[in-house]
Amino acid sequence: MILGRGRRLVPGLALIAAMGVLLAQPASAEEKTAFGYWKHIDEDSHQTQSIFKLYESNGKLVGRIAKIFSTPKKKAQTICTECSGSQKNKPIVGLVFFWDFVRDKETPNKWIDGKILNPEDGKVYNAEAELSSDGKTLTVFGYIR
Repeated sequence: MILGRGRRLVPGLALIAAMGVLLAQPASAEEKTAFGYWKHIDEDSHQTQSIFKLYESNGKLVGRIAKIFSTPKKKAQTICTECSGSQKNKPIVGLVFFWDFVRDKETPNKWIDGKILNPEDGKVYNAEAELSSDGKTLTVFGYIR
């Protein structure tokens, strides 16, 4: 999953389910940080699907969905019907879908040991994230251990 600030995010987060790579771009490219708003652009339609915010909570990188958009081919999912536990049937907007990422001690632009949720199917994956040197791309790898 590759995330781009202001331009790209996850293709409907479906890439997560496929343990793919998410591309997102920052909403404002001045800062070279993963913190802030990121936009998900569908790779096929080039339409914005969602905006999410990455922030620090208790020393960990966390992400919450801030806004969702429908595309001409797909209506935006508004409720996490496939989620389990406390997130079951919660609105997608406001949903924490990215959590527990800690900064890698050897690579300062990398976060490891995180979890990422695909709201479309409710599955949670182990994940790592790495910010590009220019601060414009965050690559997130979701995987099963």
